[in-house]
This record gives sequence, structure tokens and C-alpha cells, in this order.
Amino acid sequence: MSGDTDLWTRRARPSFLYVMYALLLWSIPMGLLAGLRPAMAAAMIRGMAAYLAAIPEPLYALFGTGYLGYTAAREWGKRRQ
Repeated sequence: MSGDTDLWTRRARPSFLYVMYALLLWSIPMGLLAGLRPAMAAAMIRGMAAYLAAIPEPLYALFGTGYLGYTAAREWGKRRQ
């Protein structure tokens, strides 16, 4: 963990990434379920497409910015030590 003494800040950094990963990775089990039930596949695909389309574009940009910024800051901090 970082040397930051603020407990909430230390938790917020990785928690943000975990939430974003969960949102994006949820499509994997949904896709597998669709593959197991061919009769339901069309409905599942429509549902998954609607789910992914419902995630606002700025949220994807926020994830990318947060991920790249977090990893760059961690790497920079490690090199400074």
C-alpha cells in the first residue's frame, strides 16, 4: 500500500479499479450463459448489447483515464524510492 496515512484514500484507489473491472467483466459470464442455451442466445445477446450500450461513453473514458493515471503514478512513485 502507499505511504498515505488517509485510510479512505488508500482504499479508494484500488476500489475504483475493482468496480470498473466488475462492470466490464460482467459480460463474460453473460456470454457463456448465452452459449449454453442456444434457444436463449438471441435474447441474451440483445440483452448484453443493451447492457454495454447503457454504459455511458464518458464512463469508459473515466476508466481509461483512472487506470492509466493510477498505474503511471504508482510506477513513478516506485521509481522515486
